Amino acid sequence: MKNRPPNILIIKSVNEEIKRVEEFVRAHFIFHNMPEKCFNPVFLCISEATTNSIVHGNKEDHRKTVELNIDCKSHLIQVRVTDEGEGFDVEKVPDPTHKDNLLNETGRGIHIIRSIAKNVEFNKKGNSLSFQIVCE
Repeated sequence: MKNRPPNILIIKSVNEEIKRVEEFVRAHFIFHNMPEKCFNPVFLCISEATTNSIVHGNKEDHRKTVELNIDCKSHLIQVRVTDEGEGFDVEKVPDPTHKDNLLNETGRGIHIIRSIAKNVEFNKKGNSLSFQIVCE
């Protein structure tokens, strides 16, 4: 019988840790027999949220951590990504689909997550993002 992976992964605020995040998500997919076709959209959302936490939340301060929490129920994946940053006001994030922002190299992560996931919510402080993805 397969060992159940932990629900929480804590990483340092460096981009190289995304590889550990991918392995963590993959372990949940294997354990819960999630459809392979769902892996890429799920990992895309999780990696976008994690990268935002590393770069914008923790300002790439390797002393700070990002906590990733995954809970799988049937074909529903619930995710929470929390950093140690000061947080932000999601309403002040520029719309990446606005003509003035189309050529910007950054600023699409939240838009991508909202286009794939459901129940996308930030905590009041703005340093924790949660969302759900249905995989069928």
